[in-house]
Amino acid sequence: MKTVLFRRSETENPTWLDDQEADCRRYAAEHDLTVTDTFFDIGRTGVGLDAVIDAADHDDVGVVIVTDLARLGSRITDQFAVVQRLHDAGVDIHVTKECATNGTYDSLLLGAMQVYAKVNHPKDG
Repeated sequence: MKTVLFRRSETENPTWLDDQEADCRRYAAEHDLTVTDTFFDIGRTGVGLDAVIDAADHDDVGVVIVTDLARLGSRITDQFAVVQRLHDAGVDIHVTKECATNGTYDSLLLGAMQVYAKVNHPKDG
């Protein structure tokens, strides 16, 4: 199974994108995951995120690593939709770090999203 990274920045900020990639690669190394591809978006284009979802649907992607759930969308409903799509494709989402103000929230939210996806849309087989 492939592991991919997804990075997003609201503005074109190479330093912020590079920092996200470094955090994701460090996390991958610590968890014995081999990164096979990286994707990114700047602003709200969605092209990179669409490519992640397409890769998950067609390229045997098993893990997507992000620094925090906000990379998947600026609104919670957007985040939930992406978690649902990736879950349906059989992908695990790994979040590299917890923010001091909302780390527990992110962890609980991701867990709740994944449980909801599993209960309401079980995989065939």
